[in-house]
Amino acid sequence: MPKTVLPQNLAASLQHLPEHDIMRLAEALATELDRRGLTAPKEKAKPQSKSVPDPILSQLTQSQIGLIRSSIQAGVKPAALSRQFGITRAQITAALKEGK
Repeated sequence: MPKTVLPQNLAASLQHLPEHDIMRLAEALATELDRRGLTAPKEKAKPQSKSVPDPILSQLTQSQIGLIRSSIQAGVKPAALSRQFGITRAQITAALKEGK
């Protein structure tokens, strides 16, 4: 079977196609995926909420989380916090991400 050659930058090449050609391509691709028994890639669903508490954060109290956030805002580096209070960098990162 001869090897099919696609453009190096397929995404950029598709940008130049008119809409009706894109629709024809999508239909043909869906048909071929069905024929081969493959499924189309699904969009990644955003996690709705964390039902399971983060084990890293569960080791910290709310006052420690507040201390981490305020210290970082004041310009203290995470490495200094880790040394001073005996907490891991992962705990510092998790505490900062929780507030977002």
